[in-house]
Amino acid sequence: MSGISRIFVVGAGTMGHGIAEVAALRGFSVTLYDIKQEFLDGALSRIRWSLERLAEKGTIGSPDEVMSRISTTLDLESGASGADFVIEAAPERMEVKRDIFSRLDRSARPGAVLATNTSSLPITEISESVSEGRRGSVVGMHFFNPPVIMQLVEVVRGSHTSDAAVGAAYDLARALGKQPVIVSRDVPGFIVNRIMARFLNAACSLVERGIYGMEQVDAAARHSLGMPMGAFELSDYIGMDVLDDIIRAMVARGFRMRPCGLFGEARAAGRLGVKSGRGFYEHPGAKFRKPELDPSLAGAVDPVLLIAPAVNEAAYLLREGVASRDDIDKAVRLGLNYPRGIFEYADQYGPGAIASALRRLEGLLGSDEYEPDPLILEIAGRGGRFYPRGPG
Repeated sequence: MSGISRIFVVGAGTMGHGIAEVAALRGFSVTLYDIKQEFLDGALSRIRWSLERLAEKGTIGSPDEVMSRISTTLDLESGASGADFVIEAAPERMEVKRDIFSRLDRSARPGAVLATNTSSLPITEISESVSEGRRGSVVGMHFFNPPVIMQLVEVVRGSHTSDAAVGAAYDLARALGKQPVIVSRDVPGFIVNRIMARFLNAACSLVERGIYGMEQVDAAARHSLGMPMGAFELSDYIGMDVLDDIIRAMVARGFRMRPCGLFGEARAAGRLGVKSGRGFYEHPGAKFRKPELDPSLAGAVDPVLLIAPAVNEAAYLLREGVASRDDIDKAVRLGLNYPRGIFEYADQYGPGAIASALRRLEGLLGSDEYEPDPLILEIAGRGGRFYPRGPG
C-alpha cells in the first residue's frame, strides 16, 4: 500500500496479536507493544502457532518468513515514532485509551494515522486526548475476532476525523485482505454491535417476560431465521461480562435500551458463558458446546418478533446517514455471519410486518425502544421495499 509500510500495534492481547499477524501476513513490517515482556512472548507464541496451522493447510509458505516481519517493544514512544500507521488494541476502557493516545500524540511522527480498534467507545472522545492539530488523524478501525479469519472492518469517522484518515484506514483494511465498511457518524456501537444488541436484548426480554422459552427462541433463530447461533448461544460465546459492558457503555452514551435483566443476573452469578463453563447453557471444560435444539421448538416463536428490533436499528442507521444500506447489510453478513443482510430480512417478511411486530413488542415488553423507525413506516406506507429491484 502506497505510503504505509510500518505498522505499530498497541496491545498484544487477542485482538492486537491477531491484527499484527494479519499485517505481517500481508507483507507489512509490524512492531507489537505491550507493558510486560511475558505478554509479548505469549503473543508471539500464539502468532507462531496460528502460522504453523496455516502452513499445514498450505495457505502460506514459511512461518519464519512472516515472523521475521514482527518485532516487539516495551517502549511505546519509540515504537510509535517509527510507524506510518498506528492501531491501538488495548482494553475497552476509556481512561486506558485516552492515556495511550495522549502518549501517541507526543511520540508518533507528523502525518501518521492513529487508529483505535474499539468496538463501542466513541472515536470523538478518544481523539480529544490528542492535540487539536492531530485530531483529524484519529479514526476508528474495528476488526472482528479472530482478525485472521473475520473479514469485516468497521472504519469509523469521529467528529474530528479527516477524509484522509478515513481513506487511509479504508485502503489499509483492503490491503490487509479485509472488507471494510464506512461508519460516517460516531454513534455508540457503530453498526454491528448496535444491531446485535437489539436482537439479543429483545430475545432475552421475551424470555425474561415468560413469553417464550430460551430454547424456543434459539431454535427459531437457527431454524427459522437461519442464523448460525441462537441469541442465548451467542451470548454465551461472547461472554456475559463482555456483552454487559458493551451494552452499558452504549446506553451510557445515549443508546436507548432497557437492558434485559437476565444478562446482569448471569454475570453476577459468575455464569459468564463459555469462559466459565456455564452461561445460559453448559460448556464443560470451558469449551464451546453447541446446544442441541429440536427444530420443532422453533414453531412456537414468531421469527418476525426476533428480527424486527434489528431491522429497526438498521433503518435508524440508514435514515440518519450513519452508513449506507449496502454497507449495513455487508456488516451483518460478515460481522454476525447472518445468511442475508438485515434489509434482506426486512424485505423477506415485508416492512409492514416488521412495523406490526415492533408495535406488538411495544405492548408485550412495555418499552418505547421498539417504536418503529419513520423510515420503516414510510416504506411500509407506500408498499415499498428496501431493495426495490432485489438485493445486488
